[in-house]
Amino acid sequence: MEHGVPLDRLPAGLHFPPEFEGRIRYDADRRRLAFLGFMSRADFDTLSRLSPDWPYRRAVEELFRSGTADDAPPRWGLRRLLASVSGMS
Repeated sequence: MEHGVPLDRLPAGLHFPPEFEGRIRYDADRRRLAFLGFMSRADFDTLSRLSPDWPYRRAVEELFRSGTADDAPPRWGLRRLLASVSGMS
């Protein structure tokens, strides 16, 4: 799921790192910053450090907070797998 927040402009000279290709984009016509999928804390930290510009950092924070449980990776997947395997013996 893609989440978007208003942002008047990207800070001058800001370029997203290659690892975010296809996951974050700025639509200048709609003045909207969008992120696809779950944003981890590490993603948030990396994106926040790209610029000291307050409106940009606030938009990244809003994107981080807008993630839903549906976007998050399974939290107890390994524990459930181990429980199901141990129950089979």
